[in-house]
Amino acid sequence: MDSSDFANKKALLIEDMAEARIMQKKMLSDFGFQHIEIAMKAETAMELLKTQSFDVILSDYNLGNGKDGQQLLEEVRHSNLIPNTATYLMVTAETSIEMVMGAIEFQPDGYITKPFSQAVLQRRLSKLLEMKSRLYTVNKALDQKDYDKAMEEAKKVMEQHPSLEGKCQRVIGDCLLEKEQYEQALTLFGNILQDRKMPWALFGEAKACFYMGILDKAENKFRQLMLDNRFFVSAYDWLAKIKTAQKKHHEAQSILLEALQRSPKNLLRQIHLGELSFTIGDYLTAEMAFRRAVFLAKHSCYNTSGVYLHHIESIVKLAESAPLQSRQKEQFNITLKKIHRYFFEEPDTRAKTYSYQLELALLEKDLVTAKGFLKLWEQEAESGEATAPTDQQLTHYHVAFGEQNEENGH
Repeated sequence: MDSSDFANKKALLIEDMAEARIMQKKMLSDFGFQHIEIAMKAETAMELLKTQSFDVILSDYNLGNGKDGQQLLEEVRHSNLIPNTATYLMVTAETSIEMVMGAIEFQPDGYITKPFSQAVLQRRLSKLLEMKSRLYTVNKALDQKDYDKAMEEAKKVMEQHPSLEGKCQRVIGDCLLEKEQYEQALTLFGNILQDRKMPWALFGEAKACFYMGILDKAENKFRQLMLDNRFFVSAYDWLAKIKTAQKKHHEAQSILLEALQRSPKNLLRQIHLGELSFTIGDYLTAEMAFRRAVFLAKHSCYNTSGVYLHHIESIVKLAESAPLQSRQKEQFNITLKKIHRYFFEEPDTRAKTYSYQLELALLEKDLVTAKGFLKLWEQEAESGEATAPTDQQLTHYHVAFGEQNEENGH
């Protein structure tokens, strides 16, 4: 691909280090790029991606404070801010397994490791852009969620470019799953696996079995995938889904714990672990999962009050069986402050927060504080700032107040 091919492409360079930014911008200009936007952090990149479209995104993994490159990629994939037609290249100086695992889950189009020469970057970009250009009609149809068209175009591309057969077969298989044509998908993936052992085909086959309700077969295939390819962390999530469907919650929990050891930055998986641990009454694991989720949520598109409320609820649950340790009380207060800072304007969130604070005060036999919270809650319910306590809650509190008064010898 010569410089004239780069000239009409628009690039977004995301890099927080000035020196690297200047050098990479110069490289892109030398390749012939005439439109280059710069973002020093993920938040700026998000704003640019919301308002403009780019052909090439070159993003560093480490972006200083705030979101890192993986969280940015997760967010843009989740929000559909980059189309399938764009090329996303992750730049990294890290080779830590955690980083590699995390970023692979959200599938950039490629990786390049620092330090790299101009020639290496040009070669990588040329190769990726050439492939994207050949798959353009396929990706365009995928962006429009027109799965029939995507399959039709993929078949054409396979004939013209036999080297892209694997990529096209994968698209066809994924489209069949989207269209809920599971038997056809199963046949396609099975045929591919007869020729070559492709992890994505085994993954597709396992998903088709899951959707068809053949859970034992699906489980064997997901386990095979985990043995063969340690980078396929999402196989663990599917295995946990199977165990949950079979009501084997403890097994599902162990599987998620193992997945999080491999890729700890996946927020949705931490939330899933927390919810599952709640189901089986393992509040210690639930607290740990939601504490990590609160930490990860801050820079994520999944930053909702639910994550924070679940965390303080798990600590209240722990207080039901034993007095809290000072570290647990501290965690409760840290998350409480965050709820006040980010979500206290939501009447439901405010009400739930008061209910957990009240419950904790009652468990700690602190009647004065508990009554104070109820009074505050009722006042704010009157002014519309909080949702009112239910009749059931009020009955529970008044009974608890009465019982504790008796215990205190009143």
